[in-house]
Amino acid sequence: MGTHAWRNWRASLQPTTEIPARYEDAIYSDARFLGERLELGPYTILPTFASTAPMPVALVLRCEMRRSLKTGLIDHTTGKPLPADSSGYHGGTVSDELAALLSLALGVRCRAGGTVRVWGLPDDDPAGYPMELDRQHLSRPGPPGLEVLPNVVRQVEFADASDLLSTFPHLGSEDASALARAARLYANALWWANEDTNFAWLQMVGAVEAAAARRNEAGQQPLSTLEELQPRLWEALDGAPEETKQKVEELVVRQSSVTRKFLGFVENFAPHAPQPRPAFGLDWTRLRKHLRIIYDHRSRALHDGRPFPHPMLDKPMQGPDGQPSEVPVGMSAAAKGSSWMAKEMPMLLHTFEYVARGALLNWWHDLAPVVKSQPS
Repeated sequence: MGTHAWRNWRASLQPTTEIPARYEDAIYSDARFLGERLELGPYTILPTFASTAPMPVALVLRCEMRRSLKTGLIDHTTGKPLPADSSGYHGGTVSDELAALLSLALGVRCRAGGTVRVWGLPDDDPAGYPMELDRQHLSRPGPPGLEVLPNVVRQVEFADASDLLSTFPHLGSEDASALARAARLYANALWWANEDTNFAWLQMVGAVEAAAARRNEAGQQPLSTLEELQPRLWEALDGAPEETKQKVEELVVRQSSVTRKFLGFVENFAPHAPQPRPAFGLDWTRLRKHLRIIYDHRSRALHDGRPFPHPMLDKPMQGPDGQPSEVPVGMSAAAKGSSWMAKEMPMLLHTFEYVARGALLNWWHDLAPVVKSQPS
């Protein structure tokens, strides 16, 4: 089925004499965009050159709708209900999808804020009509002055995203849908990082999981057996009823498979450690161990209601070299009536954002290898 933005983009590749419906949506961002415009098939992204407000309408997304996005429920030839299909669902609009893909491609905050101009009303003014439709007047989430992700508020160029974004309509429908879902989760993590850093952690891990699930599905990697995963547990079950052994194996293998997909995806697509290395840097040779701890925190947060360790929610410290720390500093830390050892808090959110985005971009390049630019 594919996502709405993908289907419309694909439709625009076919010649037509019909005049498309057009509208413009506001895009909020605290990044500064360089470039006259970004042309992406039926979509054009225009900078507003907004002042340096905390979270201005920095971009306008102009959309040409080349096909109806209404989902049919009835087969009009037979009169019978059509099979349900939610394979392209990501919970947002075309503009939400494009904003998220741009957010992932450039590594900055972008969020759609509703329609500001439409064309095609009865008077048919060629300049369109100003409109306030489903407008969300957004403000910067989080306390003033707090920035958990110091590298996302920066100046970026449209040219750095153009080639990669242009591959989107050439992906298969399932790959495009998984990429859009991962991008939406990534963009949510960036948007809410200063307001609810624990939620941002969950969204960022979820972005990687969405991509890992699709990669695993496409590759159809076989599941391991309990004997392979946990031989000591398998030995302990020796003599247990076969039904009990099967139930235990099903539960353990299923959970281990989810973890392995996450770990395998990041290990396969992870970027190199950023250079130069900071004074308070992550030990990248132990990345798999760090990722396993992060995934354990994710599982506790979702299933036990226990948030990520508080030191992992902090903004980075400035090291003696002037670079932000990649890890919580110290052999241990205490906050909110609890304490943790250093091994329980392997990295800060901005470090994992670098890892997650790098892995997602490398996966995107792997899905569509014929592009001019390379992931950073």
